[in-house]
Amino acid sequence: MERFYAKIISYNLTTYDTNTLSVILRDDTRRTLRIDENKDIKEDEVYFFVTEPIEFKERQQYLVHEFTHISGCDITLEEKFAVMREFYPFAPVDIKTTRRTVEKYLSRIEDEATREITQALYERYKEDFYLYPAATRFHHAYVGGVAHHTATMLELSDGIVSVYDFLDHDLLIAGILLHDLFKTVELSNYYAPEYTEEGRLLGHIAMGSEAIGDMAREKGLYETEERMLLQHMLLAHHYYGNFGSPKKPATPEALALHFIDNIDSKFAVLKEALEETEPGEFTQSLGVLDRERYYKSKRGKKE
Repeated sequence: MERFYAKIISYNLTTYDTNTLSVILRDDTRRTLRIDENKDIKEDEVYFFVTEPIEFKERQQYLVHEFTHISGCDITLEEKFAVMREFYPFAPVDIKTTRRTVEKYLSRIEDEATREITQALYERYKEDFYLYPAATRFHHAYVGGVAHHTATMLELSDGIVSVYDFLDHDLLIAGILLHDLFKTVELSNYYAPEYTEEGRLLGHIAMGSEAIGDMAREKGLYETEERMLLQHMLLAHHYYGNFGSPKKPATPEALALHFIDNIDSKFAVLKEALEETEPGEFTQSLGVLDRERYYKSKRGKKE
């Protein structure tokens, strides 16, 4: 028997009692698998296969005895990341580093009500949080995008709070951690995401605000000011109604969250565009930056 992870390239129906799968393995080799015609399997998704090498019409193929979708494999989150990284666009920072950053800031929240609400929601959605992209396109549109975006925003928060010391860092950390958490519900999955019905009709902003209220009620914290402030931060972080926010920022922390989110989402796109641009040339037109093109200096980055 041979065991391996592979992504389905195509799924072809045959006139026999088995169908053929064209798959790509982690080392970029390709194989043809034969699988029972009644098995439900999807293209562009990753599975773990247990197979038997066979010869079919004088060609080397592999008969599938068992298969498990990557989401159902009994492996650690780090191991899952290692597999997924071989098949999909992925966050540029490894999960261990991102997780250390996120949980370091989470542990810094001193206010009890703020920490309890945020910690409970984080723990409930933690695995998906580290896997889901932040969008289907535009910024951080890769596996692990939500967590990478969040970790960068948390690091950016240190600078703004050190200058504007009237900001409540507890609230800002919590707002950053929660602001995109419900992308994990808004999007269908982390490997080939589309917007779910709930995502299209409600969106991560409304769902996130509602979840904060529900968790606060569950913890006996609904009547606290912290619950209200956290909900407001989520409702306002896109700033404009046509971008999904029903309220504009009306607290300092909500305004800071909006600007930090805006900075990271736009600079992440700019960084990717500059990496594809030769020194002395301009980037392509960037939709999230008002379709402007940016010049890449010949000077290079100072070490």
